[in-house]
Amino acid sequence: MGDLIPEVQVNGCEGLSFTAFISRRNFANFAAGLDMEVQSYKIYFNDGALVIADSPEALRGLSNMYFIGDDELQKSFKILLSSQNNGKPLHFGLICPDPQATIREFMEDFTVIQAAGGLVFNKENQLLTIKRNGLWDLPKGKIERHEDQMAAALREVMEETGINMINISDKVGETYHVYYEDEILLLKETHWYLMNSTGKGTLKPQLEEGISEVKFADLSWFNEPEFNSYQSVHDVIRRCVAQFKTV
Repeated sequence: MGDLIPEVQVNGCEGLSFTAFISRRNFANFAAGLDMEVQSYKIYFNDGALVIADSPEALRGLSNMYFIGDDELQKSFKILLSSQNNGKPLHFGLICPDPQATIREFMEDFTVIQAAGGLVFNKENQLLTIKRNGLWDLPKGKIERHEDQMAAALREVMEETGINMINISDKVGETYHVYYEDEILLLKETHWYLMNSTGKGTLKPQLEEGISEVKFADLSWFNEPEFNSYQSVHDVIRRCVAQFKTV
C-alpha cells in the first residue's frame, strides 16, 4: 500500500467494513484543487445517497457518511437500497479523479429515464413550486421521444402549473434518483433549467398528475419545515441560488 492513504475505516454498517483509499498523487491534486469548483454527483434513493465527487469538500455536512473505494460502488449501493427498510438512510462517498465518467459507467447497469424541469422565478424573485402527492416539488416530467431537454422542461412546467408566459435561459444542472416502478429499479436523470415568468396568469395544478397546489413562494420559505420535499429538490434549489445569485 505504499502509494495509498487509508482515508477512513468504517465498521458496523450492515456487518460490513469499508476502507477507502486515495492515492498520494491524487490526494495532492485534491488538496491543491480545493479552491476550484468541486465536481460531484448524488444518486438518491429516498433520503439516502451515493455521492461521487473529486474532492472531500463535496461530502461535508452529510450525516451517516461512509467513504468507499472504487471496487465497493455496487456493493454500497445495494446496502443503500436495503437500509431504507430499516429506517436508516445512509450516505456513501466515493472520491475519484473523474466523477462524470464514473457515474456514466455506473448508470450503464440501469434503465435510465430522462426527465426535465424548471426553476421558475417571477418578478418578485419568488420561486414556483407544486405539491405533488402530498410533497412539495418542482415542476418536471419525462422527456418525450424526439423532444429535446429545453422543450420538455418548458412543456412540463406549463402543463403542471398552468403558467404560459415564461422564458427559459441557463441550465442549472442534473439530479439523479433511483426508484421502483412495478418492482423494477429505475434511475431518473432530471435536467433542470432556470426560467423567468413574465406574466400574471392564473396558476392551475394538473390534478391528473397528483398535483393539488401551485404557488410562488419567497426563497426563505423553502428553508422552512413546511417545505417538505425530496433532498434532490433541496439540492437543486441551493445550486440554482448559488450559481445564479437569485437572491
